[in-house]
Amino acid sequence: MSKVNLEFYVLNHNFNARKVEMFNIFRNHYVYERTIEYVKQYLNEEIDYETLKIKIGKAIQYEEWSRCEYEIMVGDLFEQDPNKFEKWDCYEQAIANIEVITDMAIKRVKEAIENE
Repeated sequence: MSKVNLEFYVLNHNFNARKVEMFNIFRNHYVYERTIEYVKQYLNEEIDYETLKIKIGKAIQYEEWSRCEYEIMVGDLFEQDPNKFEKWDCYEQAIANIEVITDMAIKRVKEAIENE
């Protein structure tokens, strides 16, 4: 199967550039590989759609939840008190869109299989 183009972007802090950037959660090799593996299981009718969503969500959680390289602080533009900011990580942003991510992954893996 050819390379599958999986993309879903969240906000993340690029430590080296010292700025917030759009980050493709599938740039993480583990998340990318597990997602393709789970979608193939779904397409082979080994798991159902709800299980697929859970498995993809767990892969994202395992890699991109509560790890400083995947976290940003979010707050009001004029807030002076850092204690009033909220920690958001890539997982929290992605899990709110898990159905969109799952549907996109199914579509892209199917396309890659059909284009073999």
